Amino acid sequence: MAVGVDSEPANSPQPFYMAKRVLKSSAVLQAVYGHIRSPSTLDLVFGKETTLELAVVSDDGVVQSLCEQCVFGTIKDLKVLPWNADFRGVQTELYGKDLLALLSDSGKLSFLTFNVELHRFLAVSNVNLGPQAKEETKRGRMLAVEPRGRAVAVAAFEDTLSVFLTSTTAGNNVVEDRRLVFPGPNADLGQEVNSAKWGIIWSMAFVQSTQESNQIKEASSIVLAVLVHIHGHGENDIQVLSCDTKEGMIHHVATCSPSSMIPGGVPGYLALSMIEFPVVPGYLLLARLGDLLLLDLRCPSKPRASAVLSVQHSPIDQERDVQQDTLAAASLLLLFSRCNDSAQKGSISAWSWQPDAGDHPKLVLSMDSGEIAIAEVFMEGSEVQVQIHERLYRCSPCRSLLWLKGGFIAALVEMGDGQILELVDGGLTFRSYILNNAPILDFTLVDYHGEKQDQMFACCGVGKESAIRVIRNGISVEKLLSTPPLYQGVVGLWTLRMFQHDKHHSFFVMSFVQETRVLSVGLNFVDITDAVGLESSASTLTCGLIEDGWIAQVCSTKVLLCAPSLAAHPAGNVSPIPQRKTWKPRDACISLGAVTKGSIILALSRPGVLLILGTKLTEDGGFELVEIQQYQLEAEVSCISIPSDEEPDPVPPSMVGLMEDSKGTAQGGVVVGEVCVVGTHKPSVELLSIRPGENFKALAVGMVNLVNSVGITMGGCVPETVRLAHFDRLYIICGLRNGMLLRYEWPSSISKDSAEESLLSSRVKRAAPARGFAPKPVNVVSCHQRKGEQSHRIAEERGPVHLYLVAVRRIGVSPVSLIPLHASLRADIIALSDRPWLLQTAGQSQRIAYTSISFQASTHATPVNSPDCPNGILFLADCSLHLVEMEHTKRLHVQRLPLRRTPRRVLYHESTKTLVVLRSECSVSDICCIDPLSGTILSSYLLGEGETAKCMQLWHIGGDQLILVGTSLTDGKSMMPNGEPESSKGRILVLRIESKGEAGKSKGLLGKGTMCGGRIGESPEIGSSQPMDLCESSPEDNVDRDEQMNAAGSEGWELSLMSQTLTQGMVLAVCPYLEQYILAAVGNNLHCYGLVQDSFHRLRRIAAARTRFVITNIAVYMHRIAVGDCRDGILFYSYREDTRKLEQLQFDPAKRLVGDCVLTELNTAVVTDKTGNFCVLSAASGVDDSVSPERNLVTSSWFHMGEPIVRIKKGSFSYRTPVEETLKLCSVSTSSSDLLDSSLVGCTLLGSVVIFIQLSREDHELLTAVQASLANYHLTAPLLGNDHQEYRRRGCHQADVSLVLDGDMLGQFLELTNAQQRMVLSGESARSSQDLIESSSLGHARTKLPVEQVLRLFERVHNYLT
Repeated sequence: MAVGVDSEPANSPQPFYMAKRVLKSSAVLQAVYGHIRSPSTLDLVFGKETTLELAVVSDDGVVQSLCEQCVFGTIKDLKVLPWNADFRGVQTELYGKDLLALLSDSGKLSFLTFNVELHRFLAVSNVNLGPQAKEETKRGRMLAVEPRGRAVAVAAFEDTLSVFLTSTTAGNNVVEDRRLVFPGPNADLGQEVNSAKWGIIWSMAFVQSTQESNQIKEASSIVLAVLVHIHGHGENDIQVLSCDTKEGMIHHVATCSPSSMIPGGVPGYLALSMIEFPVVPGYLLLARLGDLLLLDLRCPSKPRASAVLSVQHSPIDQERDVQQDTLAAASLLLLFSRCNDSAQKGSISAWSWQPDAGDHPKLVLSMDSGEIAIAEVFMEGSEVQVQIHERLYRCSPCRSLLWLKGGFIAALVEMGDGQILELVDGGLTFRSYILNNAPILDFTLVDYHGEKQDQMFACCGVGKESAIRVIRNGISVEKLLSTPPLYQGVVGLWTLRMFQHDKHHSFFVMSFVQETRVLSVGLNFVDITDAVGLESSASTLTCGLIEDGWIAQVCSTKVLLCAPSLAAHPAGNVSPIPQRKTWKPRDACISLGAVTKGSIILALSRPGVLLILGTKLTEDGGFELVEIQQYQLEAEVSCISIPSDEEPDPVPPSMVGLMEDSKGTAQGGVVVGEVCVVGTHKPSVELLSIRPGENFKALAVGMVNLVNSVGITMGGCVPETVRLAHFDRLYIICGLRNGMLLRYEWPSSISKDSAEESLLSSRVKRAAPARGFAPKPVNVVSCHQRKGEQSHRIAEERGPVHLYLVAVRRIGVSPVSLIPLHASLRADIIALSDRPWLLQTAGQSQRIAYTSISFQASTHATPVNSPDCPNGILFLADCSLHLVEMEHTKRLHVQRLPLRRTPRRVLYHESTKTLVVLRSECSVSDICCIDPLSGTILSSYLLGEGETAKCMQLWHIGGDQLILVGTSLTDGKSMMPNGEPESSKGRILVLRIESKGEAGKSKGLLGKGTMCGGRIGESPEIGSSQPMDLCESSPEDNVDRDEQMNAAGSEGWELSLMSQTLTQGMVLAVCPYLEQYILAAVGNNLHCYGLVQDSFHRLRRIAAARTRFVITNIAVYMHRIAVGDCRDGILFYSYREDTRKLEQLQFDPAKRLVGDCVLTELNTAVVTDKTGNFCVLSAASGVDDSVSPERNLVTSSWFHMGEPIVRIKKGSFSYRTPVEETLKLCSVSTSSSDLLDSSLVGCTLLGSVVIFIQLSREDHELLTAVQASLANYHLTAPLLGNDHQEYRRRGCHQADVSLVLDGDMLGQFLELTNAQQRMVLSGESARSSQDLIESSSLGHARTKLPVEQVLRLFERVHNYLT
């Protein structure tokens, strides 16, 4: 009988999944620079296989990501089509902007623009490349753009290229309908070009016309140079083509060999790429393996090389005597030289021209050795000369170079971090990294800090760029200080300045249930309550700076004005005690309050009563409070906030060049300092005027009226906090007591949602106007801008503006608190509920980006600005204060632990709380223990010379955590090209982590590891006994750390070898099986090892099975075994104890290159392959003893990821919170805990992290209909013209297989406004009438979907993911 009992039902339910990328790919494959957002901005655009990223570089050289968008296709090439009024149609939205030209697997040439209002890329047009684009070798893969934007060339892999001409008459299509094809039936081919087989196209570039700009429109010829490998030729040839724009034909002008163009040239230098030469008309650069040629194509029929930059090596001692006429060649020689071997050659891997160089154009070059140099172009008479200076910088070989404005150079590396360099005094200086996680080779998920959320430790990078990256779902924070859990009963936190224009905070106020404490802000938080003057025996409702040097404290019975003494602040009152002035309400208590410059707004216990207090200068030079006005509202007030612009922001890099545009459209309206925002128990949010005499006149009102899917009004909809925020328009953000977050906008801003529709052709259906409200112009005018202005239009309105609820988002079940990071309407906002969130308003135009913060649930938070921590945040969580720093402007929110050697596998050792990493580089392999906090190598076990570690796994046996390692004792590949194993040997090692003192006493010890680093140092002791002081760690943390230190001894951890087993083949996979067995993939054999006398010191092979090809993966679930074959796919096995045999149960019917596999159930396997596919394989019914070995597995689900998933594991990557308790009204059958237990996490070669969530059949069917509608909506449809369903089904040859839902497509639903969401769900979202007909045939488009049910389901899934 088989080991174990088959407890699975005969027919397991089919699993349904949704795939969502929680971290998009970071490997930059293409990079361009141009006027993408507006004519006044210069922006970076990164092409990352399946996504586009828009970024800018700040003045200090830091890359900040603005937008990252999935294209639902595979990008082949990316270029910028520059603006040219003579060849582009006049469209208001595109005027002066460059367009992105892209080639993809859709077989179309796509032109994209970036819409600032919608904060996303939009497709201007998708031009079909013709029926031949469906063939793989004929599909476009390479682009070239004429320097002045007159034409775009598209080249296939071989034989064919097309030229598209831009024209003002083309409109939104950008290019004319006709395309010039070469070789074509009517083309002038010349004697050396065969129309059937032209050759493999390596590179191409347009030659800039020699005609002046004012005459270029009349020019009828465009010259294109193509580097082609013609079949049968020994080297690549240059084909010169002339595109006749009037005749509509491409003529072959000349064919030449690069070596024949150089007098005395030596053949054999392989030509690699053509480099455009836009600075001088009629020239190109040709990069060859070993040299660089300057091609003179002013006469296209007679091309010649006017200059040669040779890299032939010269003796080092002769380099000083090089004559001036060969200086350029000698400089390049130094650049390429890496040894004295004259036969060694280098090549140019990347280049970029200096933007707006003027009369002295320069070119930056990167060599395959990683050396970077600057080339300068100058004229000597009528000849063009290129001089390359000696190398200026060295890094990893660059895939792309971009010379940016301001003297910055972006050097992008394919498998490592890129760099931003700055040209300073003729040299290159490092400024910052462009983080890149790719490739992720392995990962482990651990809730390391006990924050109810797993963090990922990933093996990233190759060689010296490699590191362990700590990836967290959301924005990472760095803990600076923590206190013991001493602060029970805290009801409020505030940080205050002494003077309005102070750079740093001076006071930290904590309000408890019955007391208030004030601490100084600095290295030590010292209690200075008495010196400040606040009432310490009362709870504080709110406090703030009301006048310079005066602080207001609002309590339930009184309001105090305090002038801190000299003991509290160096600029304080010279008297030994602080000055205090008191104001008390008559016959009422204070329930709420808000403090701003010069005034206080109070809500009294009598429902609906609001009053304003102002300051009055007294004779002694102090201030006192006076009542200005009082008014009775209709409903009780639940929260108050006063908009402020006390801290004007510097213009963020994301807004440079756009701020003037938004201000230019401003029309008078709301005045900062003369309005307040309140939440009421109606419930509603209201913008009230606080101008004297206007009695809190309502300027704008937004009702809170939320209903569930069955039409019942939701409870808990009373506003908890409200904020007025502004970017290019005003909006009000409201956090409710039931965990909902609402966004209101003025009706005038809603009409702008359709601004992008002019970019779309008439086939796009226009969105309906928002509720027919008359537009009312709204603008924010800062107090310092109001002098002499008479902008009181709103006060003269007859009634309030009715605000429009445009977005509803659930972020938890606890009340939502909103804390701006500084006193500005454009400040980013922290939202506290079940966990912290960041609302990034400063960089997101109309949309708000909701990003989770990787920190535990907190009840209160406040920003802290001190000299030692200018960007700190104080969180109160679990009665402890935590001072953290949050770098939310970083492109990637990861922590890097450098290793300098490629990590292949990583595990988390629970008992020692260390990471175990397998490193392998250049035939040197070791297993090391790493501290997860600092990255310090605590211990290392180095394998012998010639032995390479291939795999690693943890083995839990008898309470011990052992480490299994599979190795190869032979250098070379693990398999032959046909998939069969190479002849080799290997070992299975069993390692154990012990304290160094115990390692020598271990019985059966065969060897010891080598200590490569010290253990973590002890944390400093608490510096002060005062309970209000912050310290670096809590007593509990110290106890845990002391226990670890005592367990490890005084000399740290050590890896010890417990046993070894020789194998007749290299071990590519190893896995524990039922605790007492070990499975190993040895070549194309599956071996099962057992313990000898129940001791792990000796292993014995007890069973084996052979496959046809090499085994690369092993997965187990209970007694089921899944084996990944490099050719035959997945095979199911089970070990039979009675016969001591491994029995094959099921066989994969498809041939697939298995990337990884995992068994989710007894008869269900999830498999990824190396072509970017994800599929679920399952048995049709239960397994019994009579099953035939020929029985096939069935494919039940499929998803084409577009990126190879190299590792997939069970686990979650999300915060654990019981949100489902509040969603019982939603007809959802799967709870959050079910999602948590059944989800999968995968990583890709391009650095993506994707999570697969298992859904119920009902949820899957509902979201499938939503997905189909989104795929046809003009704002969310695939950008590059792909058919979404066909793209995600790619590689699947069975029509009845269900598709995994695309979470990236569905995630766009939450970015839409309410009106757009209802349009999508109503079936009115098709891109054209034909799309509507096709969609309706699938049964999706004409069926109105339940809006509230869809929203609740999205809320649950979104909370799980983020």
